[in-house]
Amino acid sequence: MRDNNGSGKGWALGFGLLAGIAVGYYLNSNEGRSMQRKARAQFDEYGNQINAYGQRVSTKANQLVDEAKHKGQEYLDQAKVKTNELTTQAKTKLEEGKQWAATQAETARKTADEKAAQAKASAQSTAKSAESSFNRGVNKAERKMDENREKIDRTTES
Repeated sequence: MRDNNGSGKGWALGFGLLAGIAVGYYLNSNEGRSMQRKARAQFDEYGNQINAYGQRVSTKANQLVDEAKHKGQEYLDQAKVKTNELTTQAKTKLEEGKQWAATQAETARKTADEKAAQAKASAQSTAKSAESSFNRGVNKAERKMDENREKIDRTTES
């Protein structure tokens, strides 16, 4: 069987060749050259517009980068100031805490000294009282012994 599409390809090729020849002839003519110059001018104009747009975009991007740098620096400076404030506050609170602790330690030391002095005085008083009681007991025992000796002496003499 024969391919019916083969003859159609030949016509398409022929038509394409004829169209190419016509376009080439037209572009080589004075009118075609004029159209090429106009097309180049238009392409140059488009290129210039694209270049100008690119310049504007680049300028805007640089402005945005500069703004971001300045904002970032402002935020960094604000953070430094806040950090310094917090550090100063923390140092102040630490000093206050040290002073409070020293005051509390001094108060505790004084209280301990007072209690120790009271305990010492109480112990001395108790010791004196015990010594006094002991001496009274010794004196009483001596008297009792003297009495008993006298009784023994009287009984042995009689």
